[in-house]
Amino acid sequence: MNIGIALIITLVVWVITWAEAWFAYPMINTPLVLCPIVGLLLGDLQAGIVAGATLQLVFLGVMQIGGTLPADASLGAVIGVAFSITLGQDVETALTFAVPIAALGSTFTLLKYLINGLVNPYVEKLVEKGDTKRIEWVHFLVSFLPELPKMAVLFVALAFGTGFAQGMLDAIPAVVQNGLDYATGLMPAVGFALLLRMMWSKQMAVYFFLGVVLVSFFNVPIIGVACVGIILAVILILNEKTETTAVQAAATGEEELFND
Repeated sequence: MNIGIALIITLVVWVITWAEAWFAYPMINTPLVLCPIVGLLLGDLQAGIVAGATLQLVFLGVMQIGGTLPADASLGAVIGVAFSITLGQDVETALTFAVPIAALGSTFTLLKYLINGLVNPYVEKLVEKGDTKRIEWVHFLVSFLPELPKMAVLFVALAFGTGFAQGMLDAIPAVVQNGLDYATGLMPAVGFALLLRMMWSKQMAVYFFLGVVLVSFFNVPIIGVACVGIILAVILILNEKTETTAVQAAATGEEELFND
């Protein structure tokens, strides 16, 4: 890959990673956002969109809970889609690279936590002094600098790793490649299963089966199911507001009755 393009992609990912922390995690540091940007910069927006949607489903159930170190979906997605587009391969190739790279990327998450931990004593002193200006600057720098090692690896991988990636693809036997193709179709289901495992409840189950019925028996596309979900969410919110208003009105009426 051209070194200039590799540098631009790295800087864009770095800024988005910073914005993710600075703006209270608006979920922009995800494959769904990053892959189309990489695809646009490499001249194949469609491949970026397809890879972004696929990898987003794969990593949908991956999240940090407590002290766990989740796979770095952003690092794996960017390198995976960049290699697949540069080598002229399909989304299966992006998945082949993205999943193991994302798993290795958790090391950089640990390194970032270590750096943040070293800064904490200094921040505590600033809090005691009430120095809000320096606290803001420290927060700004901590959002940027701990990501530097990961960005360096990303740049080197993008700029000089294409030949190595091509060698890896050539070394993969056909039977293994076919297995990866099948795995590509299964991974989104695994991502949904991980997400459902955390969200599943008796109250949520009815909506899940509603989606299954819409897709299985009425052939409603995913966009249609999403629209139905949005409509149901709005109805539930309006009903909840109505019930809350009714309860407040009843409570107010009781207070006035006792006051009289």
